Amino acid sequence: MARIPEFKPDNFKKIINVVRLDTKSIFSDFLIEPLTSLNETAVLPSVPHRKTVNDFVFITKGELSKMVCSDVFVLKSGMLMLLPAYKIRTILKKAGNIEGYYGHFSNHFINDLSSQKKLKEISNYIELIYNPVFSFDKETTNRIQYVLQQLLLLYEKDTGNSLLKSYLNTLLNEIANFIQTLPLPVFSPKEALIQRFRRLITDNIQKTHKLQVYAEMLNITTNHLNKCAKSVTGKTSSAIINEALTMEAKALLSLSNHTISEAAFVLGFEDVSYFSRFFKKHSGLQPSEYRKMIDLS
Repeated sequence: MARIPEFKPDNFKKIINVVRLDTKSIFSDFLIEPLTSLNETAVLPSVPHRKTVNDFVFITKGELSKMVCSDVFVLKSGMLMLLPAYKIRTILKKAGNIEGYYGHFSNHFINDLSSQKKLKEISNYIELIYNPVFSFDKETTNRIQYVLQQLLLLYEKDTGNSLLKSYLNTLLNEIANFIQTLPLPVFSPKEALIQRFRRLITDNIQKTHKLQVYAEMLNITTNHLNKCAKSVTGKTSSAIINEALTMEAKALLSLSNHTISEAAFVLGFEDVSYFSRFFKKHSGLQPSEYRKMIDLS
């Protein structure tokens, strides 16, 4: 069974119950809209999910909390989050009336080499620092806000793809150029190890959730891994695995056409009752209760 759920743009409404801008023919490849839609009908926290497109959020007013894999990031005014496709994510909450922009774009939409190169540079940096949030200087913030304003205007006027792609390329260039002004991050050996550990979890959580297996992948003992995790994050290595596993479970349970047994199987639980006990312990709800809560019973 494939890694699921992977929400395509046409299914985004069900994630937070927002009314999107007129879904033009370009919608599957590109969208930009005001974040004010979150102030009206949005249901938060959203269902944990993966998207088949890259997406970004830029805040001009208020605060937004998002969880990516098992890490929480708080976006404030002037901050931008850019997430590559397939990263598991959820919107947790907002503070005050939110203003800003939400946008998404497919890899197919940025089909010129310059844009692809810039996106790759940005994605590599995000993976390096394990943080998809950027806080810009004032000049860069102003330029990015202007570019987003133009993108929204062009999208609403339905002027065609050419100008949209041009401005999107400008946005990616602004982010990539800003990254080049930042000092190279310096991580302690423990921090670097835990970053590798988190990446391994993201890539392998549906294959294994055994601490011993991850320690072997890192060529260290479970004791050493646990000490490093506790030192860097304040959590045990098992807790980090369990957080990621719970997010995956919520994502799988959000699909009405898959049973609880199928979700347990995908996550490597041979015993459905054990899966239910695990989910109850780490989410506070039975799998069936969680599905009822998100109206998927």
